[in-house]
Amino acid sequence: MLSGKLWPAHPKPYNGECLSSWLVRCAHSNGLKLQTFCRLEFGSNYQLWNRDIDRHIPQWLLGKISEKVSVSCEELEKHMLSLFEGRLFPELTLSGQLRWLCPLVIKHRLHNGYGMQFCPKCLAEGAEPYYRLSWRVGFYTFCPYHQIIMHDRCIECGASVSFHRCELGKPGIYKDANMACCWKCGFDLRQSPNHHVRFWNKVLFERWAAQLRVIDRQFVNCGKFDFDRLILLHQLCRLIVSKSLAPDLQSYICNLCGQPERELIKTKIAFEQRSLAERHYVISLAKWLLLKYPRRILLAIGVRVIRRNWLYRDIELNDKSLLAVCAVR
Repeated sequence: MLSGKLWPAHPKPYNGECLSSWLVRCAHSNGLKLQTFCRLEFGSNYQLWNRDIDRHIPQWLLGKISEKVSVSCEELEKHMLSLFEGRLFPELTLSGQLRWLCPLVIKHRLHNGYGMQFCPKCLAEGAEPYYRLSWRVGFYTFCPYHQIIMHDRCIECGASVSFHRCELGKPGIYKDANMACCWKCGFDLRQSPNHHVRFWNKVLFERWAAQLRVIDRQFVNCGKFDFDRLILLHQLCRLIVSKSLAPDLQSYICNLCGQPERELIKTKIAFEQRSLAERHYVISLAKWLLLKYPRRILLAIGVRVIRRNWLYRDIELNDKSLLAVCAVR
């Protein structure tokens, strides 16, 4: 049934949809389970789902998919993490931690990390649920449209979001496979609780939400987007959670902005692998420090809660004048 030039059903990707989500929808639209669909189309020797296909997919495979759905490779690549190359991180590598990218940590087709986040209200909208590429971004901790905190796991069983496994354990059943349901326990993720964001600083959260909307629309009509500020934001987040490089930074910011000081996990892991709640909290503190830039940064350097050489260590800014701002201190 898939022998024609085009797949019988070839739905176009939704705006902002990630490639992996769209492939699952293609399989279901053709009345096939995902694993059967991939075996028939791509062969049994190529295991598609034991890797992060939103991060990397062979060019021959992307070309074949392009032919079957009559969508150019260039258009399909807009639904992959390569969209963020040179924007959120300098270079897309096949492995290793990338700045601001939440990793899936795949082993035997299982997602052992919590790299795919979701907004339950967004999943419930439209004709069918689908997952956005922007939900893989580490600072996308709340939905800018519904103003609720994102989720990154099933609240019933704690399983990570692995929508490519939603058909497992259902032999002979095709139509009931639902990407909005937990693959492990079947809980409808659209029913996850809605925790509204506390906008304790209006300017901070309005600018944050604007950044998230820019990422959602794939940087189209984004004007002058300050990518350097995202690099500094990431560096500040790393310093806030570090007890060796800037042990007093969290308490310093909290005393000034009036936010409560929280216990942060002491394990040395990439910032993107920290819990969603912790990332949201730390990013909000770092963003507050970057308001009225560079004044608050200079004050923090002046009282020695931040060392200038640590703030700009191992990062490459496009605007070299940002480095000169703090050079006088």
